[in-house]
Amino acid sequence: MNTKEAELASLQLLRDMQAELCDALNALGGQQGDGLLQHYPFYSAAHINRAVEGYIYLRESGRFDASKLLVRTALEAVFRVQAVRKKPELMFRIAFTEFQEDKKWVPPFKRPDTEDALQAIERHWQEFRQAYHSKYPEHPLSEESLSLRSAAESAGLDGYYDSHYRLYCRFTHAAFRASTGDLNDFEAEDNRTMTLCAFAAVDFLTSVGAPAPNLPELKRRLSSR
Repeated sequence: MNTKEAELASLQLLRDMQAELCDALNALGGQQGDGLLQHYPFYSAAHINRAVEGYIYLRESGRFDASKLLVRTALEAVFRVQAVRKKPELMFRIAFTEFQEDKKWVPPFKRPDTEDALQAIERHWQEFRQAYHSKYPEHPLSEESLSLRSAAESAGLDGYYDSHYRLYCRFTHAAFRASTGDLNDFEAEDNRTMTLCAFAAVDFLTSVGAPAPNLPELKRRLSSR
């Protein structure tokens, strides 16, 4: 199989995996989840689906360079959700990390309502903290940021973080080698990486009750590539 044939075959597998992901999301649409630990994988899977849809559109139109910019966001979602699936108590630290980041990027806007916005963030956090403790009293309320690297380690995906994630960060951060096309030797990893992310998203959804009848066959095809 030459390079073009391999690209077309791997892209078709990605299309099929994304169709299964879309069907699983639609099957859960309108249902009420039992708290954050069900909502988080659902919305993360929806985020991955949007990234994969955009990636496929760009890939089909020959915009390979642009498509690479969508890989990192899908990987980040996979690392965090998989970490929470293995260690549910990390959900609180992920939420704390996001609240901390909100407090960093709001002040530089220097808007007249900046102080009100910061107070609202803090109020929202205290309300969230109380609601979270009521829902998950067994979880420690550790107000400690969780780095993506730590999430990947907790997920058992630190090897993938050190290889593929670091690669696609080069494109997101406009590294010179990525900008000049010097990293295109790794292009064969693109479709497979996004297919793995889509597969993980479907797997997340099955854990909260979504049907995915084609997943075993898709997994077989993925494993054979």
